[in-house]
Amino acid sequence: MIYRKLRKLEEQKRDIQSLIIAAYQSGADPDVVMIRVSDLLWDIDILDKEIEEEKIFLGCKWGLALFLFASVSLVIYGLILSK
Repeated sequence: MIYRKLRKLEEQKRDIQSLIIAAYQSGADPDVVMIRVSDLLWDIDILDKEIEEEKIFLGCKWGLALFLFASVSLVIYGLILSK
């Protein structure tokens, strides 16, 4: 569940890479191919930034989960000792 968005972004990146390969293999005018490839490379750059942000956010999610677990553990430990 946590990695779902990351996998989706990586899948989109693979799809765009296959579109780039298809653009090069097409028999279209080289100028048209270059414009199409340029647009697709721009999309890949955007996806790369989103993937990096998601990886950073993933670390924050695990850090928050660890902090909450430690906090709850300390509260329970304090309640047990106060009896």
